[in-house]
Amino acid sequence: MKSLTSHLTLASLFVLSASPLHAESRAWSNREGKTIQAELVTYDSETKKVTLKLSNGTNATLALDALSDSDQSWLTERQSKLVEATAAIRGNAGKTVSYQSDGPEAVPYHVYYPTSYNPDSPPAMIIMFSAGGSGKGILGSVKDACETLGWVGVGCDVFKNNSDEAVLDKKWQEVLPHIEKTVPHDGDLLYLGGMSGGALRAYDYSESSARPWKGVLAFGGWLGGKESLNCAPKMAVAIVNGDADKNANSCVQRDTRVLERERCEVKTFSFKGGHVIAPPAVVLEAMQWLKTSTLAGNRMSAGKRSPTPLDPDLMKVR
Repeated sequence: MKSLTSHLTLASLFVLSASPLHAESRAWSNREGKTIQAELVTYDSETKKVTLKLSNGTNATLALDALSDSDQSWLTERQSKLVEATAAIRGNAGKTVSYQSDGPEAVPYHVYYPTSYNPDSPPAMIIMFSAGGSGKGILGSVKDACETLGWVGVGCDVFKNNSDEAVLDKKWQEVLPHIEKTVPHDGDLLYLGGMSGGALRAYDYSESSARPWKGVLAFGGWLGGKESLNCAPKMAVAIVNGDADKNANSCVQRDTRVLERERCEVKTFSFKGGHVIAPPAVVLEAMQWLKTSTLAGNRMSAGKRSPTPLDPDLMKVR
């Protein structure tokens, strides 16, 4: 990461910021009136350091007093709102809270905060999908395990089988960053999961979304005939099938071979039953395995990965 300590260096960044930017970028000015477009990554109110993401994808860190008075005011006001929102979100511990992404797709989703939840020490987060598009229903299947493990659980609505995948891709591209900016969590401990077609979706998104996904929890799912999966290195996969689920079980050997070829660690969990979600004890066993399956190669240090900044306005329940 490039370190910038004076307002003169902000002017030099102007040259680096000539390419198209993300919609969430804003104009930043120094005391000489030089302006760049960049996204806020972090602001440390103790060290008075600001990290910006430039249009070329690199991060730059500079002192707060290098910025214009108006930018400094914007940051300090935002920090104050963030402290207030974080304090309020503590009250969500032990509750399921519903949100909706604020873009044109307006995707509803539901979040379970464990009773141990502390936004100052954010936990792992698992995002779940169901075949029928019921986020609250699929969240209920992992809620007890999330409580035991201290994880945040998220269930997304509208993602269901036999839908236009191009439409759902737009919804996913909108709701994922909204979740990340709304729910304080450990960005290096992200999991996906689902039941049946929801499990297939979890596999697909582990490949298409550039995150260091730690693992996938697959209930009665399959890879959909994929011969490869371009997922995070050493991703853990818990395959959880009923012993009478013939279709899902017929895919286990082949899918395991594909996943292991991609350097995933795979473990199968079986229970008495058909094409249904496993009993709570088996769900907990599988998620506990995901948590403890190490895979250090899939955990990127904070210094290598830019955190997603929380948005205090999005953190409010609507």
